[in-house]
Amino acid sequence: MKLKSLIILFILCGNYAVFGQDNEKANITFFGSSVCLGSGAENKQGYAYQFYYNNTIDTTKYNYFNASTGGDNTIKIEKFERLTKKLYPTNPDFAIIGLSLSNEGLRRPVDDNGREQIMEQFRSRLLTLADSLYGQGIKPVIVNCYAQSTFTKEHYDFTKRMNRILNTWNYPSINVLGAIDDWHGHWVEGYYKDGGHPNDKGHEEMSYTIVPSLFDAIQSDKKTPAYDYNRSYSTLINDKRVESPLSIEIDKTIHSFTLSFRFKKAEDGSIAGFRSNETKQTINIDNNKIQYKGLSVALEDSVENWTHVVLSHSYVNKQTMLIVDGKLIGRVEEQLSPTQIHFGGTSKLTELKDITIHRSCLNTDEALDLFNKKFIQSSLEFYNPMTKSIEGNRLKNQAQSLSELIINKKIKIEHHLVKF
Repeated sequence: MKLKSLIILFILCGNYAVFGQDNEKANITFFGSSVCLGSGAENKQGYAYQFYYNNTIDTTKYNYFNASTGGDNTIKIEKFERLTKKLYPTNPDFAIIGLSLSNEGLRRPVDDNGREQIMEQFRSRLLTLADSLYGQGIKPVIVNCYAQSTFTKEHYDFTKRMNRILNTWNYPSINVLGAIDDWHGHWVEGYYKDGGHPNDKGHEEMSYTIVPSLFDAIQSDKKTPAYDYNRSYSTLINDKRVESPLSIEIDKTIHSFTLSFRFKKAEDGSIAGFRSNETKQTINIDNNKIQYKGLSVALEDSVENWTHVVLSHSYVNKQTMLIVDGKLIGRVEEQLSPTQIHFGGTSKLTELKDITIHRSCLNTDEALDLFNKKFIQSSLEFYNPMTKSIEGNRLKNQAQSLSELIINKKIKIEHHLVKF
């Protein structure tokens, strides 16, 4: 086995991948249980297969392998024959671990104490496995926990808790829950084959949550990002009312997505938005209110207070949530697939920080975490805290992604240093 390789481990509750430097094509190996294997999809061409073969990744640079086994959990996946007969023979450079809390036994206990023990078993053994692979030169990627049709509210709460833990690890992860969750822990109608498995459409939605340039970014030694607590910020000065001051063109399909940012002061006009179906959608400031379509909420009176905005879209639920300072303002019925996302807008002045784009729909718990500065790195397409001075015509990306935001030459960005 190439110790410099990267293995991608896919755990129903998480994906873990590592990428190594090599002049040859790198091997991407998916290593998990039945959903990771592709069960529920026609010919088992599930989200792992679709990510590789649907023109998302440069297949001249990477090979695809799937060493998953139906029914596996953190105990079974460490069996000698799983590693030596299935994983290691693929000579992996990336290992994506794809296991589930359901296979781990989360539905078996009758009380929260029992469920707590299952979650701890999953957490500790998954982290040990990831650390072990990393120690062998295999850098892991972890896919977060996802839906199951028989989950109760208690099962769903443990699923979300486990995902929050995964976001604190130094290994990249993938938020598949946000692609297929009905916000109660179940598969959305029309997107599942049976209670434990998505169908073709469900696998397709899960495949979109993998950042296309993730493996290139890891190979170029980009580290898993963390929140920047520096209190400095930037001001966008847009005297010419440019509609998209900081913009990114989306050339690989996004369905479910989330954009978020903080702003402290903004004049009337748009302050962020996106383009979908050739139509621009914007978040606006009007008469001291923040608005998205029919949703509206008054801003704090003090201009010294930062306001945190999350716009989270679920393609399968056909809804967009506006969440401000961790509170759900409301939902808009719509189904979107953005081809461009931008920050700033026709507002002549916007004080801005903590820009993020996720390739998944964040739920209300995750939006509250972002507001409380608990970083979410799963399926993170772009992150810039706007705490440092900016040079050139591109906004640097601190996420494990090669995407960049283009700075419109007609705007001016001023950096404001705030000392601790």
